[in-house]
Amino acid sequence: MIQHGGKMEHLSERLKSTSDMFLAQVREAFGENLVTVVLYGAAARGESPAGKKIPYINYLVVIQDNSPSELARCARFMNTWRKHLIVTPLFLRNGFISRSLDTFPLEFMDMQAAYHVLYGEDVLADIVFSRRHVRSQCERELKGKLLHLRAEYLTLRKDKKGLMDLAYRSLATFRLVFAGALYLKEIDIPKETGALLGALNMTFELDDLLFKRLRAVAGGEVTVSEREADKLFDLYVEELDKLSLAIDAMAPEL
Repeated sequence: MIQHGGKMEHLSERLKSTSDMFLAQVREAFGENLVTVVLYGAAARGESPAGKKIPYINYLVVIQDNSPSELARCARFMNTWRKHLIVTPLFLRNGFISRSLDTFPLEFMDMQAAYHVLYGEDVLADIVFSRRHVRSQCERELKGKLLHLRAEYLTLRKDKKGLMDLAYRSLATFRLVFAGALYLKEIDIPKETGALLGALNMTFELDDLLFKRLRAVAGGEVTVSEREADKLFDLYVEELDKLSLAIDAMAPEL
């Protein structure tokens, strides 16, 4: 059900160059302590934040020792990484993934959906997820994030740009939950975000046009009034509530 990562030739020349630079620097920093380097997330999916110079390139670095003193070896590269839009890498100790699948299945499922191994062994290929653990995290994440959305709405009401930015940012954080929800329904998880939302909306009978409009507004393709922004956000939260109820209803069968 999960589509594994592809090959480096599918990446842009700029991203290949950035990845080559990053790999050379972490090899210099960690030497024989380095186990694996993996590109994952939006960049691995071929996506980038439209018109925004914000870090979006994610790397997983597995090392034998991830103590603070050992991580300090790469501190001198941090400014360079930020300039190249690299998010602070995820440094894990070897074996952490297998011990954490009951706690963070959605995060590793998202990595597994689109990734490129730049160095070392493929630590994501053979991961098997428990439906019980996936459902549990979907419920926890969705309910928690809905509480935060409602709280932030109160501070951003009458700020149409702020509301639409909040909706857009939340879609990125909810992506993990959306993929998990499809997994629970035994539906293939599309790699591209638009296709993933389409599959989610079809599977759970959510408002596909609403999600498309939210993405268009947040991306600057469409302009809306303050009143419409408020209505869109209200409808968006209603659809997420529907998804939350659907995941709740799965509990007995898992």
